Amino acid sequence: MTQVREPSLGAQRQELRNRLQAQRRVIARQLRTGSGTPPEFPRSMSMRLLTQRPQLIYKILGGLFGLLRLR
Repeated sequence: MTQVREPSLGAQRQELRNRLQAQRRVIARQLRTGSGTPPEFPRSMSMRLLTQRPQLIYKILGGLFGLLRLR
């Protein structure tokens, strides 16, 4: 009867680290190649509106202040 020796705790820990690093590399590669289009950041439509069209926000705010001033 042969005894199967389990790897030491340090060896198990190192094996887990290696697997996690390999998994992170795969995920990073998938994110880099992704769909081929640049990521849509910010994801929120309102934040995208604020960052990409500030002149529209100024017009909206100006209109609101104009309405408030008339009352």
